[in-house]
Amino acid sequence: MTIHRDLRELAENGEVSRVYGGAKAITRQDAAPGPSTDGGAALLHMDVPIEERFEYSIEFKQSIAAKAAELVEDGDVIAMDPSTTTLHMCSYLKDKNISVVTPSLSVALQFSNTKNVQVILLGGNLRKSSLSVVGTQMNEMLDWIVISKCFLSSHAFSFECGLTDFTMDESQVKRNLIASSKNVYVLVDHTKIGREASYVACNYRNIDTVFTDSEKYMDERQMECLKKYEEAGVKVVFSM
Repeated sequence: MTIHRDLRELAENGEVSRVYGGAKAITRQDAAPGPSTDGGAALLHMDVPIEERFEYSIEFKQSIAAKAAELVEDGDVIAMDPSTTTLHMCSYLKDKNISVVTPSLSVALQFSNTKNVQVILLGGNLRKSSLSVVGTQMNEMLDWIVISKCFLSSHAFSFECGLTDFTMDESQVKRNLIASSKNVYVLVDHTKIGREASYVACNYRNIDTVFTDSEKYMDERQMECLKKYEEAGVKVVFSM
C-alpha cells in the first residue's frame, strides 16, 4: 500500500504514468488522456498490449469499476472479461465470497492470494497481447456453468453497433460469456462512447445495465447514444 500511494503521488505530480503492475517515466512522446481528449481513440486501430491499455483513463475506469462492484453479492457466480476496466474491479471484490469465471490471466492472478474467491480459469489458446485465452475450447467449460452476472468492456460502444472490439477472437470470447450469463453489465468510460470497432460483441438486446463515468465529460453525441439505450430499456448508471 505504501508503494501504491507513492506511485499515485508521482502520477499526480506528472512524473510517471501508471501502467499495469507499476509505473513508467513520462516522456514527450507520452500522451496522457484527460477528460477533454480522445482518450483511447487510437486503440480502435491497433491491438495494444494490456500493459499499455491499463494506463488509459485510470480515474474513470476505477470509478466505474467501484460502482459496478457494488452489484456483486456473496454467493454470486460472475464472469469477467479480459478488459482493463473489469481488471480494476478485482480490488473491490477480494472480500466477497464469490466464484469468478474468466478467460483473463490478469484477473485470475488478482485473486490468487484470496481464500474466499474461487477462480474458474477458462481454457483455450493464449492471446499474449491481452494475457487472455481465446478459442472454441472454452465453450465446453461454459456449458457446465450458470453465470449470474457478467461484467465486460471493450474498445468502442455505440447504439447502432453496440459493444464492439478490435479482434474477432476477443469479440467471440465476450459473446461466449454473455450466452452463459443471466445478466450482462457493460463498463465503458466516456472516451469509448460513440465509437465503433470492427467486431460486434453484443447490442442493446443483450445488455441490462451500462456503467460509465460522468455526464460532464460527454458531448451531445455521446449523451444521445446513452439516451437511446435508456429508451431501449437499458439502465445507465453514472459513477461520478
